[in-house]
Amino acid sequence: MTGNRFVVAHAAAFLALLGAGCVRSPEIRSARALEQESTGVVAVATSHDGSANNVTLCSGALVAPNLVLTARHCVSRAITTMPSCDADGRSHNGAHLGDDADPSAIAIYVGDHVQIDQDAPRAHAMRTLHPTGHVLCDADVAYLILDRPLTDVPILPVRLHDSVQLGDEVLPVGFGGGSTNVIGERRPRERSAVLSVGPTANSDTGAVLGPREFEVDAATCRGDSGGPAIDVRTGEVVGVVSRGGSCSARGNHVYTRVDAYARLAAAAFSSAQRAVAIDVAQR
Repeated sequence: MTGNRFVVAHAAAFLALLGAGCVRSPEIRSARALEQESTGVVAVATSHDGSANNVTLCSGALVAPNLVLTARHCVSRAITTMPSCDADGRSHNGAHLGDDADPSAIAIYVGDHVQIDQDAPRAHAMRTLHPTGHVLCDADVAYLILDRPLTDVPILPVRLHDSVQLGDEVLPVGFGGGSTNVIGERRPRERSAVLSVGPTANSDTGAVLGPREFEVDAATCRGDSGGPAIDVRTGEVVGVVSRGGSCSARGNHVYTRVDAYARLAAAAFSSAQRAVAIDVAQR
């Protein structure tokens, strides 16, 4: 892609990111449209110690040619196995995260099926942006600036102007293999209703949600972490997988709302655009 075309692509993604002129349609998007949009979900493989034997496989959404939205726990070193959070977004078991992974150790893969021990990555991160602190409660979101654009992968719009609502229907997509749970296979889960929007505690499912979180009923599994929840009416990303119950359980699958971090998104997009400008200037 030429420099001008790349800048145009960024401008288009920026409008999508801001949700400019977007309204909720009363009609659910077609299965074909949702399937096409799900191809904008990429695999995020993070090596925390430089070893090929210690890699975390997550999912993410391409929101600009060189910008991926994912979960922070996918790109920072975990120091607890499961965060314990309250409805105020506070941790009940201390810090959850250590240092960030080296951005160059975060690889991006594309396609319906990825094998990170065999496939070549399409890009690497060159910078990560996420909320401050070392607690995942109410803050499990991150953006990755990539070292090259993925010009053949669809860009997913992000809803920043409006929150999800109770009863909304979303499509979770990730590399957890869907109903077969084959890690590395990109599959949409079943369409899922939003059960709760924080701050709240759902006594029926056991989910405790901070002010920037919501819960869906369909299961998400290992490999789906960081993957998007796509609004089935608008095609917008409204959240990323943070934590949840067992892979087969209904409910207690918690997402971080992306609209709650609109300033972070704006900073990430600006950083990605600056990376574009530098790349174009150096050509």
